[in-house]
Amino acid sequence: MSGLTPIDKGKQLLADTVFQYLGQAIIDGTLEQGERIRDAELAEKLNVSRMPIREALQRLERIGLVEMMPSRYTRVSVVTDEIVRASLAYAGYKCGIELRVALPQLSAAQERRALELLEAMGEGLGDVEASITARIAFSRYIGSITPETVYSQQLQDLDVALERNLRHVGPVATDDELRDNYARLRDAIRRRDRDTAERLVRDQFGL
Repeated sequence: MSGLTPIDKGKQLLADTVFQYLGQAIIDGTLEQGERIRDAELAEKLNVSRMPIREALQRLERIGLVEMMPSRYTRVSVVTDEIVRASLAYAGYKCGIELRVALPQLSAAQERRALELLEAMGEGLGDVEASITARIAFSRYIGSITPETVYSQQLQDLDVALERNLRHVGPVATDDELRDNYARLRDAIRRRDRDTAERLVRDQFGL
């Protein structure tokens, strides 16, 4: 935990701030896979009380980024091949459904932004890191314009887990296949063709 520094408490609920901070630390490897976490030490490093630390760790446990064994240990979970496969499937279905829900109410400005992000996905082909970053940006934008539901907070939390689990997973299709997929998806978005758009997104994840 040597790379952690005190956080800006700001106006946001402190437990939310700690959750986001620790989630990002797990994503970028500041907190490494399998690393033990001690809430007292963490509270001291972040300059917060132990209560928001515990609340944040419980949220991280619910989405699988942290493993907690009472009176024994709390540690960052390890990404296995099984977790990657499950995360790919979940991400594909989630993004497909969100796009399906968002399409009928998409404004002209939202359509332009979605197409810009889709264009960036095409431009990122051939560069694994750029491709992953573009895919995350597109997925998160579609999620952000989907109508709020009682599950919105849980879905936002799960996005943190998906980013960690899939951060270094490249495309499951060839560049030519994805280039064709993106062109057809662009057309489907413009036509508000929900069935085709959802299917094309799932194809991107090999579903």
